[in-house]
Amino acid sequence: MAATWLKKLQRWIKQLFRGKKKRRTTPKIIKSWYGKHCAVLRIERTTPGGLSTYRITSIYGECDYLITLDYLPDLLAELAGEFQGTSFRLRSHSHSYNASLTHRFAVWRIWRNGGSAPIGAWDCDLEGFTQNFSLRQLAPRRAVAEVASLALLVIHSDETPLLSWQSQMECINWLFFLEKRIREELSNPTHNLKAIDVLQDGSE
Repeated sequence: MAATWLKKLQRWIKQLFRGKKKRRTTPKIIKSWYGKHCAVLRIERTTPGGLSTYRITSIYGECDYLITLDYLPDLLAELAGEFQGTSFRLRSHSHSYNASLTHRFAVWRIWRNGGSAPIGAWDCDLEGFTQNFSLRQLAPRRAVAEVASLALLVIHSDETPLLSWQSQMECINWLFFLEKRIREELSNPTHNLKAIDVLQDGSE
């Protein structure tokens, strides 16, 4: 399942760079934030399970970065049919499923020519034991938004290669900051992501 998801998302990323060839293939920008040396764009991605997608772009460096958040129960489900005008999806029995993991968080490099490569993709628990429906809905999205906004704090330096914008972006421990942010959103300082690296699980 991780391999299929990876290929579908890579095809979608390629379409990001075909906007001038076909009408309306470039995703809609929902919201944007600007720092001194980069911009963070929340963009639309209408795919099953897709919750939040952020593109981080700068005039410095050779690539942009893409952060994606997907809801695992929907991501692992397959379209089963329609009932009274409403489509419904069921999880396929052919895919293993860990009920304690709720979301797939991924970070990508995307080059100007449309090429892409995942930095990491992890299945995580971003809900914990909360019974609050609104919190379960909002906390993961808010945590990932905060993680994406970290790029706004990166200041480029021409004088020191290690302090270039891209060099600093490559050093970010994305999973560490995601856990830090979700603990704050859930008001649970001991929350554990239980993260599984799906790229190391035979998906490449």
